Amino acid sequence: MIVGVLLRRAYGLTIESQRLVVALIVNIGLPSIVLSSVFNSHLDSAMMKQILTMFALSVFLNTLGIVIVRYIALKKFKTEDKKASELAITATLGNTAFIGIPLCYVLLGAQGALLAAIFDAGLDFVIWTVCVFLLQRERGFRLRNLAAMINIPLMAIVVALTLGAMQFEAHEILKQLTKSLAAIASPLGMIYIGLLIPDLWKVINKIDLKKVTLGIFFKIIIFPLIAFLIVISLPIDSLVTKVILVQATMPTFTLASVLFQRYNADVNFSIAMTLISVMASLVTIPCMLYLLHLVGIGL
Repeated sequence: MIVGVLLRRAYGLTIESQRLVVALIVNIGLPSIVLSSVFNSHLDSAMMKQILTMFALSVFLNTLGIVIVRYIALKKFKTEDKKASELAITATLGNTAFIGIPLCYVLLGAQGALLAAIFDAGLDFVIWTVCVFLLQRERGFRLRNLAAMINIPLMAIVVALTLGAMQFEAHEILKQLTKSLAAIASPLGMIYIGLLIPDLWKVINKIDLKKVTLGIFFKIIIFPLIAFLIVISLPIDSLVTKVILVQATMPTFTLASVLFQRYNADVNFSIAMTLISVMASLVTIPCMLYLLHLVGIGL
């Protein structure tokens, strides 16, 4: 992140350079993690069950988080409808792609990274269904919202699962190539966030600090605890549990500002939530993982 800040100060940040970094992460790094995970794993019936369980729990937990925060904002803090929706979305949905997938790859290996990608796919489903429904002026479901879900990482998941189901054995060169390309996702993700940090000072005077504080508190503390209490009570595989708990600790998703801009929501608030939660998560993620270790869920 510090490297990103220094690069921003030295060279600025044009639209083209921002798109290039995002393209490298989304279209090369993340798909390579997914493909490398499958090439170095064996997709048997137990693994397919884990994948289906992960997707279902991702949709459930992220939707539940949005519902809870929105209810609190509306009933307890008397927030207006659209602002309550904005708060609920940024205080629940995490950076499960840029940070979560690479982190699971490092902590939990190839299978952990694959399950992390499935969790992110469930989060994407919630974004383009529940979140779009809440943000658009005329509430309703449109097929073009689902069309926005079709992207290269999702296609990589489909291809990888298909190859895995076919018991495809990748050549060693292909395994090494995808493994090398997968390694760029995590550092580039951090550099990209560092590139955005100077924008925080531009919007700090334009945001509701009380609203941001509430959102950050829920995102990095309450939502992980809710996820923890739910998953430890379910009879699910330990690897699924670990991936969900790691993903639940992630800061606000990086592309929140893109989504908010598209639907005329408060872009400054989304930028503040993303950047402040990322900086806070430098402390909270290690703390949460240490707490998991204390209760016997070692990573």
